[in-house]
Parts: sequence; C-alpha cells; structure tokens
Amino acid sequence: MSTAVLALSSAEWKLLMRNKTVALSATLMPLLLGLLLGTSVPGSADLRVWSATLTTQLLAVQGLTVYFTVTTALTSRREDLYLKRLRSSEQSAATILTGLLSPAVLLGFGQMVVLFAISVGLGAPLPASPVALVLAMIPGVALAVAAGAATSGRTSTAEQAQITTMPWLIVLLGSALWASMSGSPAAVLLPGGAIGDLVHRAMSGVDLLGGLPALGVLVAWIALLGLLARTWFRWEPRA
Repeated sequence: MSTAVLALSSAEWKLLMRNKTVALSATLMPLLLGLLLGTSVPGSADLRVWSATLTTQLLAVQGLTVYFTVTTALTSRREDLYLKRLRSSEQSAATILTGLLSPAVLLGFGQMVVLFAISVGLGAPLPASPVALVLAMIPGVALAVAAGAATSGRTSTAEQAQITTMPWLIVLLGSALWASMSGSPAAVLLPGGAIGDLVHRAMSGVDLLGGLPALGVLVAWIALLGLLARTWFRWEPRA
C-alpha cells in the first residue's frame, strides 16, 4: 500500500469507530450472529448443516461488516464534503476509494477467518477444498463493496442507509436460505445461493468444476453492481 492509502485507511478507521451504529454493525453484530449460529448446531449435524451455517456466517460478515459499512461510510463522507475535498487533492480516485474502503474490507476478511476457526472448534469439518472456500470469500467481499458503492449513490444520509441497505441484505441472506431449503438450481443465480454453492463444494470437495457456474454468477453480479456504482456514485452531496 502507498503512504496515501495507509493514511486514508487509518483516518477512516478512526472515523468509523466514532460512529456507534457503524461500529456495532461492523464489529459486534456479525461476530455475535456467527457465534449464535455456530453454537446452535447440534453435535450430530451433517456436512450440509455445517455448509449452510458457514454460508450464513460469511454472508453476515459480507452484508453487515462490508456492505453496510461501505454504504454508510461513503454516504457520510460525501455529505460532510470530505469526498469532495479529497477529490480536489492530487490523489487519484482509485487511491481515495482504496484508502476509504480498506478498513471495512480487511475487517471483513478478519472476521470471516475468526468465525470459521470458531466453527471448526465447535465441530465443523475442515474444508476438503480450501480454494473453493476462498472463492466464496473474495468475490463475496468484492460484491459487497460494489453493492455498497452503488447503494451510497441512492442514499441521502448515513442514517438513511439503515433503510436503503435492507433490500440487498434481504436478497443476499434470503437467496442463501432459499438455496439451502429448496435445493433449486435456480437459487444459484442469486448471490447468496451462488456463495452457498461454493461453500458446500468447498466443504464436501465434490465436483469442484461444477462450481464454475456459481463463480460466473458472482462475477456477473459484481460487473452489474460495479456498473451501477459507476453510474450512481457521487463525490458531492445529493441535491
């Protein structure tokens, strides 16, 4: 990382922790939800149950720690003219956004690793294919960042983010629940279902090449949300 990115990341972390709502949603809530899910799994649970549990844990982090935080941070920094001041500096847009979004991204990855380690300690099996698990984590975080940047463009205030983020969170968690309960192939077309498919293949090690469609779905969603973010994103307050 460059010096500018590190400086922006450090400043952004301090600003995030000063906002009690964001700090709670980005730190305690995902971990508490993950712990609750992990401790509720019975000792006789099979691989499918653990796959569904791990999927929900990952989505909780990606949705709350990354997506909600990115939406709130970008909206807040835009409304207090911080983004406008940064944009008028000598730093590029890529440097600015990397610095601002790094804390949420790094925190998200850290929480996913912690929750997975806790789940293994509670009885979850080790993944048969760690690579497939990584493929569920990295595109999932990229998806959350793109969705957050897009949603911030449609969010007038940081407080309003609690409402504007709900549709995507419902789609994310709802599609994973639908996929685990119905087993419908169509569920993989939605982001939560695609991540759930990759997690199940990672844990079972079965037909890893069969996970390519799910990975392709995630890439397509990232591209779509990235386009929306590029179209809707604002450096100055909404009129």
